[in-house]
Amino acid sequence: MTRALAVCAEAKRSILRSVSAGLESLRAQKPQWLSAWAAANFELAGESSQQKGMWTSWSFQIGIMDFLSDDRIEEVVVQKSKRVGYTKILTAFCAYNIAHRRRNIALWQPTDDDRDSFVKSEIDPVFEVIPAIAKARPKGRAVSEDTMRFKRFKDCVFHILGGKAARAFRRITVAVAMLDEWSGFDQQIEKSGDPGGLAKGRLEGAAYPKFVGGSTPRIKGLDHVERARENCDVDMRFHIDCPHCGVETHLFWGGKSQASGFKWTPGQHDTAHFVCPHCLATITQAHYLPGGLPLPGTWVCIRTGIRYQGAGLWFDSKGMPCTPPRQVGMQIWAIYSPQRTWASIAKENEEARAALEKGDVGPMQLFVNETRGETWELVGDRTDEHTLQKRAEPYPLCTVPTGALVLTAGIDVQRNRWEIAVWGWGRGMESWAIDHHIIEGNPANEEDWHHVTTYLQRRYTQAHHGTSLGISAISIDSSDQSQAVYNWVRSQTTHLPNLRAVKGSSEDHKSVLGPASLVDVTWRGQTQKRGVKLWMTGVDTAKDLLLGQLAIDPPSQSGQAKPGYVHTSQDLPREWYLQLTAEQRILVKANGKDTYRWVKLRGRNEVLDCRNYALHAAYGLGLHTKTDAAWQRLEMQVQPPVDDLFSAPIAVLPTTSTQTQVTPAPRPKPSRPSPPPPPPNAFASGQWLSRL
Repeated sequence: MTRALAVCAEAKRSILRSVSAGLESLRAQKPQWLSAWAAANFELAGESSQQKGMWTSWSFQIGIMDFLSDDRIEEVVVQKSKRVGYTKILTAFCAYNIAHRRRNIALWQPTDDDRDSFVKSEIDPVFEVIPAIAKARPKGRAVSEDTMRFKRFKDCVFHILGGKAARAFRRITVAVAMLDEWSGFDQQIEKSGDPGGLAKGRLEGAAYPKFVGGSTPRIKGLDHVERARENCDVDMRFHIDCPHCGVETHLFWGGKSQASGFKWTPGQHDTAHFVCPHCLATITQAHYLPGGLPLPGTWVCIRTGIRYQGAGLWFDSKGMPCTPPRQVGMQIWAIYSPQRTWASIAKENEEARAALEKGDVGPMQLFVNETRGETWELVGDRTDEHTLQKRAEPYPLCTVPTGALVLTAGIDVQRNRWEIAVWGWGRGMESWAIDHHIIEGNPANEEDWHHVTTYLQRRYTQAHHGTSLGISAISIDSSDQSQAVYNWVRSQTTHLPNLRAVKGSSEDHKSVLGPASLVDVTWRGQTQKRGVKLWMTGVDTAKDLLLGQLAIDPPSQSGQAKPGYVHTSQDLPREWYLQLTAEQRILVKANGKDTYRWVKLRGRNEVLDCRNYALHAAYGLGLHTKTDAAWQRLEMQVQPPVDDLFSAPIAVLPTTSTQTQVTPAPRPKPSRPSPPPPPPNAFASGQWLSRL
């Protein structure tokens, strides 16, 4: 009887334990920011860290951790140097989601080997010493399911994957997706897409989706993390108050041309200091690390002035409370780290500079990437914007110089505007910049497209022939606002000649005039199957062609034909030349082979994009295949000798993709040619720079 009672009692206790464990997942956790949770729960393991014991956050780390744990922020991008504690923050964030939030998470490393190293050196040692993780571990059979790439916990799972293959991004549904060492991933994962886009695709359906991407950067123009940071809603830097004047500033690298920034006396590394940009006083590392810990500070957006005050509180540039941005980008470098002396930073720079002077760029690239946390700019093939602007010609914009026989337009569509470039083409694909016009508006608003349609119907006066030319073909980029572009192209095909929706491709040797396919058009909730034709265009091929054309020497005589030469107007502002030359071609390794890639040097390159689309439109007309005899016939029709000017006035109105048909235009009055005015609400071409 006693034994039976004991068995019953033990069974009762087992049932209670099972019920308690089952109900545990229903118990709501008291909400905590990651910084607060880590201070109470996160412990460093000696084999994965220089220190051992409970986590203590540095001042600049608190904001990063709060951004990660704020459900109102969907995307966090961290461009960083080494020694700022980012890997430990990421490990703490993984533990926080497992033990506190109980959310399914996935973390990708560039390769399987990177994944294995990360799990062995960071995840497993730290998870072994955290009591909160031990409580979250399942009992029994589920423990045996733990592998290098998959770990099961109560109410959630943790995927740790290599990012080399597209299959690593499939069949996973998570609430948190993380890319560590993002800059080390391939630009495209097996032609399926970029790693950031593939990882974000695993978040669909999550109540509070969170994407985290961080890395030390690599090559400028080819770097995932820098590109993503620049595209975020805010670009944050950590600001401290100057100990001398009290005005806040972030700690930045000071160049020779700057009076402020990080400085030292050459050869005397112990003199390294920071010069305040406001009072020009010297801030030493001892000033920055009173008591061995960094000064408190504030994360501030260098573009908008929005600041994070802590505890989830955000304020706009006027000091008014505001909601946090959906995307937060930030940059942090080694000068902020208590683990790095400023003298060692100065010493490393001098040694890298000495190696660079001997022709070894490796140490300097390492310094720029891993200590300054910035991308390394490779020297490649590009056109100098100063030289290009100096050779500009004195013809006015919005007029057609002699030799330009056909006009085409290229349109780049942004979220808040359209940029329209009109180029003239002549014998041997000689070209002239005729117009660059910006129309502000919302591509998602159908009414705003009317201004675009109206502008494209204008005509351009021929400088020496009295007649005018209209635009013969138009190619519009559909990458950013695809469905809006498709709908407009479908509705305007009969009104605008040779109108094409295009999508750029950076594949090697892709033709400027690539193949076309029919795509669905979904507009206002209705889908028209195969409603519009989408053309592929090799944008890198177009850039290669332009690079060669810009290197052609000017004609020896004014008005002389020069096949392939690119003419520009003195009326174009400097910004136009900067954007046309905003990219350079560099030699890189891709899939184990040497190949050329175009990388962006500056933030704006719409002028170059528009040129590529205008070239596609010209190729669509078959201008690149015309013989000299065909050009001569076209020249006699469009720009006949002056003696025959008023006997045969005509205008170019092509009707097919490969032939240019000419039809008579009304005989103009020679004394008063009057082209139609620009459409209402469109900005005059001379004012386009003010809209940048």
